[in-house]
Amino acid sequence: MPIRLLDATVAAQIAAGEVVERPASVIKELVENALDAGAHRIGVEVRGGGLRELKVQDDGSGITADELELAFERHATSKLAVAEDLFNINTLGFRGEALPSIASVAQVICITRTDAEEVGTELRIAGGEVQARMACGCSPGTSFSVRNLFYNTPVRREYLRSEATELSAISAVVQQYALAYPEVRFTLTLENRLAFQTNGDGNLRSVLIELYGPDVARELLPLEAEAGEGEQHVRITGMLSPPGLTRGARSYMHLFVNRRALQPRGALVNVVEDAYHTLLMKGRHPIVVLNLHVHPLAVDVNVHPTKSEVKFRFAPKVHSLIGRSVREALVAGAGVATWHENDGSLQRRFELRQLGQQPATASKPAPDAPSSAWGVAASAWDGEHSRWDVGGGDAEMRGGEEAERRGGEDAERRGGEEAERRGGEDAERRGGEDAGTDSASRIPTLASPIPHPPSLPPLRIVGQIGMTYIVAETAEGMYLIDQHAAHERITYERLMSQHAAGAVEAQGLLLPQTVALPPAATALLLGNQSQLSAWGFSLEEWGEGVRVRAIPATLPAEQLNKALHELADHLAGKGGSTPLDWREAMLITLSCHTSVRAGQSLSHEEMRHLLRQLAACVSPRTCPHGRPTMILLTPAQLERQFGRRV
Repeated sequence: MPIRLLDATVAAQIAAGEVVERPASVIKELVENALDAGAHRIGVEVRGGGLRELKVQDDGSGITADELELAFERHATSKLAVAEDLFNINTLGFRGEALPSIASVAQVICITRTDAEEVGTELRIAGGEVQARMACGCSPGTSFSVRNLFYNTPVRREYLRSEATELSAISAVVQQYALAYPEVRFTLTLENRLAFQTNGDGNLRSVLIELYGPDVARELLPLEAEAGEGEQHVRITGMLSPPGLTRGARSYMHLFVNRRALQPRGALVNVVEDAYHTLLMKGRHPIVVLNLHVHPLAVDVNVHPTKSEVKFRFAPKVHSLIGRSVREALVAGAGVATWHENDGSLQRRFELRQLGQQPATASKPAPDAPSSAWGVAASAWDGEHSRWDVGGGDAEMRGGEEAERRGGEDAERRGGEEAERRGGEDAERRGGEDAGTDSASRIPTLASPIPHPPSLPPLRIVGQIGMTYIVAETAEGMYLIDQHAAHERITYERLMSQHAAGAVEAQGLLLPQTVALPPAATALLLGNQSQLSAWGFSLEEWGEGVRVRAIPATLPAEQLNKALHELADHLAGKGGSTPLDWREAMLITLSCHTSVRAGQSLSHEEMRHLLRQLAACVSPRTCPHGRPTMILLTPAQLERQFGRRV
């Protein structure tokens, strides 16, 4: 078959296949053109699932009458002049492919006027051919009506999804750009029904209220950070959900680079989710709106047909700033999971709660004790319960020691006071020994906690239920703390700190233990002894498995068998094979198997010791698996359950 030059119409339809995949693609291109034209109001109307008609109207700068036909020519654009401009792009569109691609597979009516013109111009195109041109009256701006999409390529229609699915895709596009441009008023009408509208006040949270409702928008945490200078300058703005507010898909992650919407996949998504490390349960994803502002010369947007992916010139710096700023926002906004009521039944739902004492100011001194939410005799309640087991400041902790002196053993009292006075880890250990080794020995002390603001409110321990949950009272209500999950978090952060310092505590066994393992597991463990020794293990070959001469100091001997089997699985590549995956597997495995178990009875002193260590953690609200360590039941919820409040 001889080589021939394709007809212009055929070539246009082929090119349109990359640009116009579905009705949502048309909306994306037209909305981007409107934003590039400086529009402050953009209206989108859809009929017939987007096949019958798509209409986008804006109040932007418009197209001059003498350039209107040229705008529908392939590779005609006002945004580029020379090849060097490709590396300094400040607009959403730049290729000059959108309008001719749309016009080649649909019937298009374009009505436009600039401020300088007295009348507008209407241009009608079908299948890439101009059908009519006429003057008309209209306001400044541009209106595109795209009718009978794919009328001349019927096969393309067969591959479209259901009408509801196509409408959902269109809604997603409009919502994306409403988040990126909160100062623009967007209106979306689907099948003559108003589906979405923003007020264009420039407030991102206002747009989020329209998208996800006030309950979700209220909980989102603000984020703002910047670093670098010149071409390496990066600024990040946006909002993200606390760890308890998650979704089952990444479609709620909205990422923008210089306000260009990106697909929620790839390196940026991984960096964001890594920042939620140990804060999310498996299969859950956060709600995120992040806009990265970078120098145009530091990003290449011309790497994907739909411009939904980019490449950064200084990717490590960008990724580092994202990860650090997201993690800092999460730690700063750390709260406690709460129980919520709905139609008279308690349902578990997580909500951000700002905890801890308000900072003292010159005009308003800090109160001696937090105000009560219990309502009944609040002043008396505060007076009687201002001696906390955990938190509440030095005075309150000394008051707690005084309460223990009145109702506890003299030896334990003296040991506790000595630990409080000296304030050091060694003193606290000696005090625990004076009080008896049973209480402190089972709850190892968190070594060298990282200084940070109080992460838990003042708590008074009431007791333990089911030998699994610690019940604690506070001015905000009643807390239920999962003792295993809480101790997992404590052990995880301690091991992470020790490993970073290259000093994981190991304990030699007086009588070496033998562990029977499958041959494959034995080979993996013996072949990675250098890695295992860094975590406190000393292994040697033994007939049906391995002989263990040393283990991490926090690992109980009865958990050794399970721990070695799990470590062999991780060494086999299950769950990841990179050094970071291996480190994470070790941290989670050891923290799980060395922690207090559900079903284990704890004394009051053990519970107090555990909660004080939890309060010293950087992220005390979740265990390393992402599960909550505690939940809150407020007085109002209790009153409703007892019929005291309607």
